[in-house]
Amino acid sequence: MPFNRKVILKSHPRGPVGLDNFDMVEEEIQPLRAGTVCVRVDHLSIDAFIRTTLDGGGFHQSAKLGGVIPALGVGTVVDSAEPSLVVGEIVTGPMCSQTHAVLPAAMCAKVDVTLAPATAFLGALSIATGLTSYVGMKYVARITGGETVVVSGAAGAVGSLAGQVARLLGAGRVIGIAGGPDKCRFLVDELGFDDAIDYKKVDVAAELAQLAPNGVDVFWDNVGGEVLDAVLLNLAVEARVVLCGAVSQYENMADVRGPKNYLKIAERDARLLGFTIFHYPDRHAEATAVMADWLAKGKIVVREHVEHGLERFPAAVRALLDGGNTGKFLLKVD
Repeated sequence: MPFNRKVILKSHPRGPVGLDNFDMVEEEIQPLRAGTVCVRVDHLSIDAFIRTTLDGGGFHQSAKLGGVIPALGVGTVVDSAEPSLVVGEIVTGPMCSQTHAVLPAAMCAKVDVTLAPATAFLGALSIATGLTSYVGMKYVARITGGETVVVSGAAGAVGSLAGQVARLLGAGRVIGIAGGPDKCRFLVDELGFDDAIDYKKVDVAAELAQLAPNGVDVFWDNVGGEVLDAVLLNLAVEARVVLCGAVSQYENMADVRGPKNYLKIAERDARLLGFTIFHYPDRHAEATAVMADWLAKGKIVVREHVEHGLERFPAAVRALLDGGNTGKFLLKVD
């Protein structure tokens, strides 16, 4: 068996995560125990939740000092002590920041590459991205025909899909909030959003008042902070605010700041809805089938931003938090 190279957590960040919080080590891969497999990691998904694992005590499983960093990935089985998974099969699961993952076979799901390319199972067909977008929009936001939907972090992996899903479920108008003119053009020209707001350039609350004069019926929030406050000022009566993420808060999880304008929820008879895909296991099969069908028919567009080399993992996490990607952020583990 080859050696395993892995990125480990060297120290807990104090404030914004830095490259010096990580280190790279190499270790010999031990013989497999019954029921386990060794997977050569081909691609890792760079997701915002990774930042919440670095301080300890977050919602997601925390990284341990000296241990690998939680991350979803796809890879190829190179050794197996489990009859249900054979060498050569492609699987997805919690691969973490390493070149080879030794996992219980039960933690790996086979990837059907006749359905879509393997990387799609980290994007449009991933539990953390595509399934989150579909289930959240259909069963939490409960999109109905003709509504105005606003998505923050709209040029990211989840946001870019959530806006497209909203339209496919019947939304009348979809507005994205993103940072920079290139991302805004991407939303309108490539993804079919009706409008895009550059939060770095304009007053979001004022711009929304112009673009959605009758108010926002559904707000899908990936950002939190000032963006959330701006949209709360523009809610329609009986609006739904879906809290999918809050990347603006992840660099200081010990002092998370809630919305200042939350009283607008009461004033507009609106609802503030927390959401994580793990609470909807009975909807995963439906979401996978529908997203796969839309993907095959070209009804949804996925742009992949790919970095190369495991050693780039720390820089990729930093780049994601700085808004340095458009679409699905992947790391090819060369």
